[in-house]
Amino acid sequence: MSIKNEPRLVEDRMQLLQEQLQLLVRKAWLPHLVLALCCLLGMLAFGDTLRHGGVLAVGGGLVVMAALRRLTAGIFQVAAPEGYAGWRALQLISALLTGGLAATLISLLLLQVGGWQQMVLLAMLASLLVSFWLASTGCMLTFLCYVTPVVLASGLVFFYTDNTGPKYFAAFLAALLVLELLAAMRISALHASKLMLKRLLLQAREQKSQEVQELQQQLARAHTREQALQLQLDSSNAHLEHRSGEQTRALRQTLDRLRTSEERLQTALEASGLALWDWDLVTGRVHHTASEKLLGVSAEQAGQLLADLRPLMHADDRPALHAAMTAHLRQETENYRVEYRIRHAEGHWVWIEDSGRVILRNAQGRALRMLGTRRDITERRQHQEELQLASIVFDTGSEAIMVLDAQLQLLTVNRAFTRITGFARDEGQPFRDHLHHVLLASDLDEIMACLYEKGDWHGEISGIRADGSSFPVRLHLRGVQCRHGDGLSHVVAFFSDLTQFRETQQRLDYLARHDELTGLTNRNRFHQQLQDASRRLGTPPTAGLALLHIDLDRFKLLNECFGMATGDEVLRIVGRRLKRFSSPQRSLARLGGDEFVMIVYEGGSAEALGRLAEEVLAVLSAPIATAGQELLLSASIGISQARGDSLDTHGLLNRAALAVAHAKYLGGNTWQLYRDEMSADGGERLQLEQQLRRGLQEGHVHARYQPKLCLKENRIYAVEALARWNDPERGAISPARFIPLAEETGLIGQLSESILQQACRQAKDWLDAGTPLQVSVNLSVLHLRQGNVLELVARVLSETGLPAYLLELELTESQLLDGSDGLLDTIIKLRALGVEIAVDDFGTGYSSLGYLKQLPASSLKIDRSFVRDLASGTKDAAITRAIIAMAHGLSLHVVAEGVETVQQLELLRAMNCDSVQGYLIARPLPAAALEPLLQAQDPLAWALAQTESDRCELI
Repeated sequence: MSIKNEPRLVEDRMQLLQEQLQLLVRKAWLPHLVLALCCLLGMLAFGDTLRHGGVLAVGGGLVVMAALRRLTAGIFQVAAPEGYAGWRALQLISALLTGGLAATLISLLLLQVGGWQQMVLLAMLASLLVSFWLASTGCMLTFLCYVTPVVLASGLVFFYTDNTGPKYFAAFLAALLVLELLAAMRISALHASKLMLKRLLLQAREQKSQEVQELQQQLARAHTREQALQLQLDSSNAHLEHRSGEQTRALRQTLDRLRTSEERLQTALEASGLALWDWDLVTGRVHHTASEKLLGVSAEQAGQLLADLRPLMHADDRPALHAAMTAHLRQETENYRVEYRIRHAEGHWVWIEDSGRVILRNAQGRALRMLGTRRDITERRQHQEELQLASIVFDTGSEAIMVLDAQLQLLTVNRAFTRITGFARDEGQPFRDHLHHVLLASDLDEIMACLYEKGDWHGEISGIRADGSSFPVRLHLRGVQCRHGDGLSHVVAFFSDLTQFRETQQRLDYLARHDELTGLTNRNRFHQQLQDASRRLGTPPTAGLALLHIDLDRFKLLNECFGMATGDEVLRIVGRRLKRFSSPQRSLARLGGDEFVMIVYEGGSAEALGRLAEEVLAVLSAPIATAGQELLLSASIGISQARGDSLDTHGLLNRAALAVAHAKYLGGNTWQLYRDEMSADGGERLQLEQQLRRGLQEGHVHARYQPKLCLKENRIYAVEALARWNDPERGAISPARFIPLAEETGLIGQLSESILQQACRQAKDWLDAGTPLQVSVNLSVLHLRQGNVLELVARVLSETGLPAYLLELELTESQLLDGSDGLLDTIIKLRALGVEIAVDDFGTGYSSLGYLKQLPASSLKIDRSFVRDLASGTKDAAITRAIIAMAHGLSLHVVAEGVETVQQLELLRAMNCDSVQGYLIARPLPAAALEPLLQAQDPLAWALAQTESDRCELI
């Protein structure tokens, strides 16, 4: 190596020495720490035998050594390189002192321990040697300074003590000596290698320096060549820029054409609703366009979702997709196509049409890549389903349907057409010809004009069947406009067979007017006839009008003895015999049970009426042969005559009832003409009227509430407020006595107002208590005719604060159907207030279905006379079932009155009756006594659990 490199070598050696010293200084703390731990362990493990003073001295020395190490470490960081030799010596002295402290500790422990403690000492000595080895960092001299004091001190203890325990350390010391020699050799070898490596590095460094100089010279020569080449490059660049410009322009034009083509393709895809997909079957990656429009997800999300569609697919469609895809991948089909449902990101299902094919396969035929399209076909599928549903409706509807062209030529028919007419699908031309003939007769031009203007026409015509028979048809023609709105493209004819409807309607009309058992006029029709007669006859209005009330004697006993079948047969025979007296001047009716009535429009004198009654008794007394035996009947007849100054049909009925009761009191088989004495004389009636007036003023007339049970929900939803009069002198007076009296004397308005106010206040109290109950109040037609009912109801609702929907006004069927326009207007105005209207005692008057459907009623109450005989005969059951069906057809809520047995309740439930009211649930009760029933979880079970005596106690 040249002389000029010697300073550099010295510098390198100084740097090496500096690095070695820095490493020794950084690791000098390790022996100190291990020695401190050994001191602490010795004091803890050998506390009973150890002299603590020596150990504490060693610890003090360690503290001093640690402090000096900390101080010198800081100074060494700023020391000059010239002083490194002194620092090296100082480091060796520090290692020698540390080894001396360790030797002192080991000597103290060797002299004072034995047995198992020697094993602890052996571990301590091993840990110290390891720490010395680590702290010396390969410097043999430093390691010897650490170890030598420990070895010498231990050897002296072995030779100068009689204790046999330390002798065990002889082998360990021998091992230590061997390790020292090996360590020294290893460290020397390492040190020599390091120096050799350093020298080699320095030589390599010098060689690199020379190479750098040579490279600098070569670089200078290369720079000269580069300048020459730069001139050539500039010339070439100019030429390349010219050519590049031309190519760039050509490329831009190509890109513009590609962009235009891509835009056209994208526009075409958007117009067609198609989305493209590209599936790499090797990597599983899927590229998809229009994913957000089709599936509601971004393109990034679509790549992950579409790689496995199964979680998004409808479970019913997965087999079809799997089969189609598998068949195509196996080359069983030329193209892949399937329709399936997939869940949109917004949660709804979308129908997808998926088409594609494999465009790349490997040598073994395995598919590697597929391309295809997807589009949303939800609207198309819905349209198909609508068409399918329309086809099903067309073929399965109950109405016959014919599709005709604009010239009324038959195109097709449905199954109902063949079922109704008997013509096959391809044999409907005769019916079409018949229809055309009928329409021509009905002014075909006018019908077609109606189709063009309004789009439909309906009417009733006569149709023909395949067997030549005719039948009534309700025909509805509907025009189908052309797509461009210019004229009709088709005409659809709907028609139904009215035969059964008319038969049913006639049957219902008959049952509504006649008693099914006897064929006589029933109670409903009788009341209507009586009211018609009271308005129609003479001046005064009811001059000559009379009423015969006929009641069979001891008929109940006949039923008990011979059975109800015999009783029904007897009633039929009685009905036939009474029909002999029917004439234009007389009307006969059966009121129910064994009661019959005859209206005599021109009754004449009392003597003439008496002779008529005698004739009736004679006819009825003739023997009746039935059930293999001969029965003899008698009857009681009560006669009442209309009073010329009164239109009161109720009074006429009541007087006839009093007369027949008096005839029965006389033993029956006789007749009696009504006399005022039969009403316990006029004074009694006047006294009762005065007491009723005083009772209304003093508040002796109270409302009692009878609950209504909803059968479907088993809950009490409403109550009916009924008037009850408890006179201080007479006690409880039957409503049958004071209600007619109130109507006759004009007190009915005051009575109705009192009950209405009480009922509304109580309903408001229930509402405030959290039990909203609708309350029903009966109104008399006489009160309605006074003209102040609307103001009264509005005022009471306002005063009590009761919502109008919780009040229901009940009017009897005959009152509602009396034909008075003023009465109907009042009812409509009450309904406009929000008050509910109920038809009470339905079945006891003449029902005009056409008039009934005009009434703004919300509910209908079946009279108790039908409910009473439900379980004993099919006739009342048939009428009741028909009434319920008719009411539901008019959207009316049906309430059955007078339910007293569980059998009646179950029969009504089976007939789909909505609610029931009667003694089975509860008698009319004070509001407080009704609370247990209202609070019951199962009102019906609670009511059935009450004994008759319990119910009586509640009243």
